[in-house]
Amino acid sequence: MRPIKIQTLYAMCGLAFSGKTTLAVRLANQLGAPRISLDQINASRGLHGGEGLTDAQWEETSRLAVSQLTKTLESGESVVLDDTLSHRFLRDRYRRVAEELESKFVLLFVDTELSVIEARIKSNAERPSRHHVKAEVFSVHKSRFQRPAQDERPVRLASHSDIEDYLASLR
Repeated sequence: MRPIKIQTLYAMCGLAFSGKTTLAVRLANQLGAPRISLDQINASRGLHGGEGLTDAQWEETSRLAVSQLTKTLESGESVVLDDTLSHRFLRDRYRRVAEELESKFVLLFVDTELSVIEARIKSNAERPSRHHVKAEVFSVHKSRFQRPAQDERPVRLASHSDIEDYLASLR
């Protein structure tokens, strides 16, 4: 008898430029699951988080993400959520969505060293490969970022080998 497949919400968490999107794309491809990116939702609205957004603009983006997540999970598909999930209340919000839809919730905390992130931001400013994040926007983001607590049961991915081991465990 085959085990029943339960759809899963894989929620990325970490500072900007920590490698979340790179991992989210790999994970979505490996799972054959859609990826919902809050950056892409913002871009479709003519917004760019690296320039700074109001809390109201972020709330609307989150509302749109919840709508997309709900439709995907209701269809029985797993989904990868690509965002910083910088505040506990956001992680709790998405966890509740998964629970309400009888889906599994996995919080993937990409815990990259600050020096690596700062080097990536500098390199991107010199040779852009993605949207820039203003220094003052990153400073606020960094100061407000709430690391996941143990009771959130995050999967901490702090190195390349952590990421490879996690992806291998899903095969």
